[in-house]
Amino acid sequence: MAEAIATVKQGLAQQHPELDAVSSIAATRHAAASALCHNIVRLPAKSSTSLTALIDKVVLNRYLSFVVLALVVYGTYELSIVKGYELTNYTWPYLAKAKNFIVSLLPAPQLIEVPLITEFVVWLVNSALALLNYVPIFLILFSIIAILEDTGYMPRIAFVLDRVFNRYGLHGQSTLPLVLGGAFVGGCAVPGIMATKGIADERARIATIMTVPYMNCLAKVPFYTLLLGAFFASSMSLMMFFISTVTFFIALSVARVLTMTVLKNRASKPFMMELPPYHLPTVKSVLLRAVQRVWMYIYKVGTIVMAVAVVLFVLLQFPGVPAATKAAFEQRATTMVEDFKASVQNSPYAESLHSKETIYQLVNLHNQYRSERMVAASSADRVKALDTRFEQTYPELFRFVKPTNNDERAVNRALRQLAQKSQLLQNEIKNERIENSLLGSVSRFIEPATQWAGFDWRINVAFLSSFAARESAVATIGSMYEQGQGDRPEEAFASAETGYTALHAVAMLIFMIFTPPCIASMVVLKLNVQSYKLMLLAIALPFSLGLLFASTFFTLATHFAWDGLHTMVYFYFTVVAITLVLGFFRGSAVLPETSGGQASYHYR
Repeated sequence: MAEAIATVKQGLAQQHPELDAVSSIAATRHAAASALCHNIVRLPAKSSTSLTALIDKVVLNRYLSFVVLALVVYGTYELSIVKGYELTNYTWPYLAKAKNFIVSLLPAPQLIEVPLITEFVVWLVNSALALLNYVPIFLILFSIIAILEDTGYMPRIAFVLDRVFNRYGLHGQSTLPLVLGGAFVGGCAVPGIMATKGIADERARIATIMTVPYMNCLAKVPFYTLLLGAFFASSMSLMMFFISTVTFFIALSVARVLTMTVLKNRASKPFMMELPPYHLPTVKSVLLRAVQRVWMYIYKVGTIVMAVAVVLFVLLQFPGVPAATKAAFEQRATTMVEDFKASVQNSPYAESLHSKETIYQLVNLHNQYRSERMVAASSADRVKALDTRFEQTYPELFRFVKPTNNDERAVNRALRQLAQKSQLLQNEIKNERIENSLLGSVSRFIEPATQWAGFDWRINVAFLSSFAARESAVATIGSMYEQGQGDRPEEAFASAETGYTALHAVAMLIFMIFTPPCIASMVVLKLNVQSYKLMLLAIALPFSLGLLFASTFFTLATHFAWDGLHTMVYFYFTVVAITLVLGFFRGSAVLPETSGGQASYHYR
């Protein structure tokens, strides 16, 4: 074999002295392999234009891209907020039933004297249910976001927005942190801020960190849904579209001001990105991520929010009602009981209804039955089964709750009056206790400043309670305005007794739109910007802007008699106008290395 190889090499050297024998053999072997591959392998015909490129002609079009993006955002809220809210009509009865079951295990109130353990547990239950009521909305919302991520549309949003962001000192890489922060509503500022680590442009990175807290984090969604369900039920998707998009304009304006001032000397770099091809998402992947994110929300409700609720309960309970005021309430309760006895003294049942213990038990039975009947009202069979259960459990007293003859009806009328008066008196005691509590005192102290935005001390309590976690605002409202009869939080909050209108709701929405999410996000912000000054600015600026805009538009709306929807529209376009004006001043905030602010990209 060695002799044969040597002979071949010698022959090649004699015939082609200009060639290297080893290189020639390798080239010949490669040519033979290429010919063999060409004869065997058959590649499919390659289209001159791929489907991804065809879709991108519309999705990435200079003008149509923004129309597509607006339709996607609006459709997201129409499906998740509006349709998801309709699903809560089916889930709320189960939550209310769970609450009634828990309450039935607790020590019963004595007309106006509610045991502390009962108040505490009911407070926690109301706090949790006020947030768990929105799980169907989040399940749909997270599913839609997962679909947008899997199809490949999310990276294209970054490309579309780059030429807009560039005018405000940001660029396309800012899109992912803003989306994680809640650009589509339902994010979290903490991962949004952490996601800025991949931004090489220092100025854009810090500007993005400072603007992520303006996005609509998951914790704010229940608050938005509560107010929209209470005052804007017919225009929920439009209002959510306003809320979600106005935060983008606010973020752009803040970024522009920051890059013109405190960040103007920071270095900047151009933006390049890679766009993945479009593909269909799998049902398993979408559902898995949606369920994971919903579970994270439920876990937060069960840990952080409940911990905050415990602290708030203490701050709202102590030092309690003054002794003189408490004595006055007790005297009114005694008078109510005596009035009830006088109303039934001519009844054949007067003797059996003479003791206070029996009267208290009867009032509690009336309230319990009313709560459970509201849950079962959608089904005649359930109502019948409920009546049978109560009749068997309370054979002597249930006749007065659901009377069948004139004597029982007379007692029932007196009972309903007593139950109504006791509920009103309990609410008075609750308000008196909250007003004199530690948190209530602080809320009263700042009321002169917040009254211009329409915020009374009760609203201040809700906002103060949400500083640790924004979900606590809804939890506090759900507990403060809980009517005890199975009402949904938005129904209780919008009731005539609260005195709040759609204008108050818009002012609260505006304030919540500006305010940063939670303490944790501010801690993460400090770690990433390495500056206490920037952290304090990130806290003070949003609160100041929120109170300023809320006060301005509430005052204008009151003076000119605007309704809630028009007030929101005027606020929205005012912010848009400010953003456009700031965008005309290109100055040093624009990335100098990019051409017109347009990012470059290529396909994988």
